[in-house]
Amino acid sequence: MKRLCLVCQNVDCKSRGSEQLMKELAKLVAERALTDVEVRPYICFGACQDGPNIVLYPEKSWYAGVKTEDLKDIADRLAGGPDVKRLDKIDSSLKELIYQLLDTGVF
Repeated sequence: MKRLCLVCQNVDCKSRGSEQLMKELAKLVAERALTDVEVRPYICFGACQDGPNIVLYPEKSWYAGVKTEDLKDIADRLAGGPDVKRLDKIDSSLKELIYQLLDTGVF
């Protein structure tokens, strides 16, 4: 099963640079030859005020307020490194709701 790195592309996250973050993260994933990881856009996670938001699935890690300087740590996580705890800022009830949606296959 492919692991997904979902990058929010709704208007608020886009206005904070999520398109560029997605491109740069995809480049880091390719450079590390993480062939089991796919970086792809996601319409909205519902935490617009905390964006840009990136969710790793199926491991269920949610990173909020992501900046370019955070991407190396996220790529490290995708390569088997530690969770990026400093970016885990989202309320657990919203995370659970989105994870349940993702578990149904809605990508």
